[in-house]
Amino acid sequence: MEKIKFEPEPMNGFYITLKKRVHTYFKENNISRYSNMEVITKSILFASLFIGTYVLILTTAMPVGLFLLTWFMMGVFLILAAMSLVHDAAHGVYSPKPWVNEVLLRFANLVGGDGYMYKYKHTISHHPYTNIHGIDIDLEQSGIVKVSPFTPSKKPHRYQSFYMKALYPFFILFWVLLRDFKYYKKKKIGLVDAHHAPIHWFVLIFSKLFYLGYMLVIPTLVLNVSFFIILAGFLCMQVGSGLIAMFALLANHVVEDSLFITPGEDGMIECSWGEHQLRTTDDYSPDSKLLSYLFSGLNHHVAHHLFPKYSHVHYPAITKIVRATAKEFGLRYRYNSLTGALTSHFKLLKLLSNEKKVEQVTLKKTTHAEFNN
Repeated sequence: MEKIKFEPEPMNGFYITLKKRVHTYFKENNISRYSNMEVITKSILFASLFIGTYVLILTTAMPVGLFLLTWFMMGVFLILAAMSLVHDAAHGVYSPKPWVNEVLLRFANLVGGDGYMYKYKHTISHHPYTNIHGIDIDLEQSGIVKVSPFTPSKKPHRYQSFYMKALYPFFILFWVLLRDFKYYKKKKIGLVDAHHAPIHWFVLIFSKLFYLGYMLVIPTLVLNVSFFIILAGFLCMQVGSGLIAMFALLANHVVEDSLFITPGEDGMIECSWGEHQLRTTDDYSPDSKLLSYLFSGLNHHVAHHLFPKYSHVHYPAITKIVRATAKEFGLRYRYNSLTGALTSHFKLLKLLSNEKKVEQVTLKKTTHAEFNN
């Protein structure tokens, strides 16, 4: 498919009205759409805690149990720091200065990921074409799990609601060791033919080796501890990161009431882009200040998808405007509690594990009436 087309945004419709209200709010309150001191302070805090636990591991003798717990906490601080820095930087909204965003984006490389690929796939595939089968790359991250009804079923998928509970905590490790390479080898991401300059390949490989070097090699050389204990600590760190990522990332697009889209033969989606984002995105615990702070606004995912050029610190305010405007236009704003959303995700996995029940998942584009019921 060469192109995806959305219905035009009605001049007095939901999204244009919403944009006017959001822009008015920021103008009247003289608020910049970029990050503020709260975000900067939080980023420094989590990055410092990540570095501090690493230094603590290298310099302090401790019992094995405490040693492993410290690695676990390092993983927690790593993912919290990454969420506070990399997501906004990828969208160019951490700072009004592009070079600052590019530098902060590379924090991903320091902790085992790849900032270039994260931004590339996130902004040209997931955001423009959310939950559109065959185009939104996030629906096909791994063959071991089926999160879309359009993904071909495999025999192991029958048990995915059970084994994914054990595998999700290792999601970040999968990302570090396999996912970036998988994406680099793809010939097409979204609707774009993917070509990556040699420098990107070099940075990818160099940063992976650097990460594994300071995480595994340096502790082995410095500490009077068995390599297998260090490896166990490294795995504990991955679980710490993976558990936070599981709670933060699973509930936004793949829960029981998520809408999965297949366009018409002409690439047409039978709603506007703004309404498409509202239909395919869920929030969780949007009124929790603690989760908004820790997860850097990922619980306000509807606001993020409708306004990706605003820093996450502004999402709570934008969400209030989204909720009121959606209600005014008779559209659903969907949200759940954090635990309810995670439970709903695993119910979706169970539903998709049974071919006879797949039809219960919303499969195609729907009318407003069908979506809002």
